[in-house]
Amino acid sequence: MPSQTCLRAQTTTVKPAEAQVPIPVVSTAAKNESPEASRLSLLRGFNAGITIAGVHDSVTGWSTIATPAVGYSFNETFSIDATIPIYMYRLADSRSANPRPSQQLVNQRGEIGDTILGFHAQFAPPLFVYQATISVSAPSGDEAYGLTTGRVTFDLSNHFERSFGRLTPTLEIGIGDNVTLTNRIVNKNYTSLGPLSHFQLGLGVELFRGLYFESGAYEQLPLGDQKIYGPSRNGRATVVTGHNVTEDNGFTNALDIPLDRHTTLSAYYSRSLRIHTDSVAFGISYVLHAVPPAVETPMDDLFR
Repeated sequence: MPSQTCLRAQTTTVKPAEAQVPIPVVSTAAKNESPEASRLSLLRGFNAGITIAGVHDSVTGWSTIATPAVGYSFNETFSIDATIPIYMYRLADSRSANPRPSQQLVNQRGEIGDTILGFHAQFAPPLFVYQATISVSAPSGDEAYGLTTGRVTFDLSNHFERSFGRLTPTLEIGIGDNVTLTNRIVNKNYTSLGPLSHFQLGLGVELFRGLYFESGAYEQLPLGDQKIYGPSRNGRATVVTGHNVTEDNGFTNALDIPLDRHTTLSAYYSRSLRIHTDSVAFGISYVLHAVPPAVETPMDDLFR
């Protein structure tokens, strides 16, 4: 791509994540996983699940995403899973070199994103629960609309949490080279390539009858040159380059409402303080093999 085009692209506001899919939170699974993948590792052996979510982004409007997953737990410590987002409907940037003002966005249906493989190791020392996750993306996404970098990318995430009765503080620290693998409850409508670090501090509250609310603040910091891949124009991929084009920070709020042992309704709200955009999502998740029900705790034990 000519350097002049790249310079113009650096001044363009990067669109936020198009789909922020909520996650049914469980105290022994890392919160950066996709909704169904986070629950697959709780039982030994094979498991599968799917999440379907409707998402509204303040920039691109409504979209619908289905995210199936399969997983296998070897024991209480080690597990693996695989997920792939299917964009049933979304609005994407036009591939036209000079789109009309009324045709900046086009309808897209049936697109897929990159396949993500997750490798997990979970430990429970006396003071906290720790989970290390190595995520690898395979370039299966729609390259024409910027849903893949065309390369294999990775992320290493370290998740810490400790429960105090119904309250569960969480801390997450990670490093990788693709925003798609950073905070995976956010399904983005763009991909990136370049080293970056990410941090998240949150607090989960167990309410009643299995309802769970979690709020958190996140920070995403580039560590060097970054590239963001957008829709191809004139046969060449649109690439945004720069040192801080993937930088972002903000907060998220999620509420999970279990309907039964297999099915969970979720609502999600995210605000990007850097990009000044909002995303709202409503989803439903189904897991084939359900986790055994937890013993209900009286409300007066809220701060035990």
